[in-house]
Amino acid sequence: MTKFANYLGGVIGGFGLIYVPVSKVLPSLEPLFDAVGILTVTVFSAALIVHGVRSLLNKY
Repeated sequence: MTKFANYLGGVIGGFGLIYVPVSKVLPSLEPLFDAVGILTVTVFSAALIVHGVRSLLNKY
């Protein structure tokens, strides 16, 4: 359960990076936050899928 919570937290953090409002402070950093957020969501979503499949295969 701990790995699941960590992976889910990573996905939520990635979405937070995508939707962070930086247009007033430093608008040049917005593409960087978007790229890092998209990469984070992709990696942690893949980790969640792999973890789920491995746990399903270990049950049988």
